[in-house]
Amino acid sequence: MKKKISFEFKHGKVDGIYIRATDPNAPLVIITNGHNGFYSYGMFPYIQEKLFEDGISSYSYNFSHGGVLGDANYFSDLKSYEQNCMRLETEDLCEIVRNLKNSEIHFSEKNMLFLLAHSLGGAPTIFAANKLLAEGYPIEGLILVSTVKTIARWGKAAMEEWERNGVYYIKNNRTKQDLPQGKEFLEEIKEANGKWSIQKALSGLRTKILIVHCEKDEAVSVDDSTVLRDWSIQGGNKTDLHVIANGTHTFGTKHPFSGTTPELDSLIKVVREWIKNKLEVPSDEFRAII
Repeated sequence: MKKKISFEFKHGKVDGIYIRATDPNAPLVIITNGHNGFYSYGMFPYIQEKLFEDGISSYSYNFSHGGVLGDANYFSDLKSYEQNCMRLETEDLCEIVRNLKNSEIHFSEKNMLFLLAHSLGGAPTIFAANKLLAEGYPIEGLILVSTVKTIARWGKAAMEEWERNGVYYIKNNRTKQDLPQGKEFLEEIKEANGKWSIQKALSGLRTKILIVHCEKDEAVSVDDSTVLRDWSIQGGNKTDLHVIANGTHTFGTKHPFSGTTPELDSLIKVVREWIKNKLEVPSDEFRAII
């Protein structure tokens, strides 16, 4: 079953695509795209379809303030985009998990929950997992794909311009748009070693983690994943790192999607096998309170 499902929260609306596996006890993977991603971007519909073929349900969604509405692939809501920040992206994912029971997504104590994230989307996923686990929600594992080690990814000149103007425009090479990043995101970046430290958030997690990265990622260095692996292990998490030879930030694929690649198929295989292994040996701390 494939269905569009939206969530209405006080802070905004989240649109997404839900694909339900045949087995009612199938695991559920919630997919979080990167900062400028959306559920219909490039490789993600294909990933969802392949997970379905492997008996795994999934929900991929657009951030409430990501600027892309529904099935569109253009940033039409730039007012919301300017407001977007780690706080809102984190809250999007937290609220999705908190509201699973009352949604059209099938989830019960028999379904295990995994969070998969790509690129900068790994940051709110780590922050959200930290909050949700502390609240007692069951997360069997995190899957971090091409993920950054810090949200502080802008140089001194950019930060000074951002501070001076209260907004900083980034060029989207695909749509040729100048996308406005606002004041709250700037303040969060300045707290990248404090409140919004990925290292600190990872050290507080108590779940299994899979990290996957392409060796020749042009946007986020594979070294970021090595650092994430080390931080995670130091924090006491059972963590696996899988580096795929060659490949790009999007595993050799583009948007619009024109077909799979060996690197993307390798990613899907690693994810599938890792999830199925966790199903055979579930976490002792798994608590299905949803």
